[in-house]
This record gives sequence, C-alpha cells and structure tokens, in this order.
Amino acid sequence: MIQHQWRPPDPQNYKANFDAAVFKATNTAALACRRPVQFAWEIGLRRVTFEGNSAAVIQAITRGNSDFLPFGNIIDDIRNQVAGFQFSEFFHAYRICNTAADALAKKAKLCTGLQVWLEDIPADIAPLVSFDTH
Repeated sequence: MIQHQWRPPDPQNYKANFDAAVFKATNTAALACRRPVQFAWEIGLRRVTFEGNSAAVIQAITRGNSDFLPFGNIIDDIRNQVAGFQFSEFFHAYRICNTAADALAKKAKLCTGLQVWLEDIPADIAPLVSFDTH
C-alpha cells in the first residue's frame, strides 16, 4: 500500500520511517530498510510498522520476490528478521509524507558513527516532525 499522507501507527504499535533515496547511487536502498528493522529489534520493539520511500524495496519485502534482485539477500534478511516480531507491516510512503526521515537521511550522510535519538529530536528536525504529523 502507498501512503500519501503520514499516519501515526495503531496505539499498540510503533512506527519506523526510513528514507532510501540517499543510497540510490550505491544501490543499497535495501540497507536503509534493514537498519530500522535491526534497530527496532535491538531496543525491544516487537510490533512495528515500517514505512519508507523505496517502492522497489517495499514491494520485494511484502511480495517476497527477492530472487532476482541485486539486493535479494538483504530482502531475505529483513524478511527473516521480522518473522520474529509479533507484528510487522511495510508501507511505501512518498518523500513528501516523510520529510523528517528524508532530512535525517541527508543529515546522516554528513555524520560519522552511529547517532540515536530515542526521546529527543534534533532541533533542526523538530519542525519537520510537526509538519509530517499534520
């Protein structure tokens, strides 16, 4: 399913948004999806809606047709990992519906090392989060 507007997850679930556009040059868009799946597992989330702007990755995950894709092994890894979740779903979202994830992906290109924000939002991203939720 394609999301044309950001929607919050159901109350019992969490949501992990990702942006794969910055990885197109290296053909690693699937890695942009695998990392939030791994992170959700690492912090103990077991009911997660994953939403990202790579239609090809979302379709490969939801349809299970990864055999002939150059990143098929990553898709298989994602599918195996979410099999351990109580609930998971994947949606394609246009970038306009996912501006905070897009800005964070661009910010990540300039950063070295892992940066995690669990409860706080970087000051330059906070207005975008507010924009996405309206």
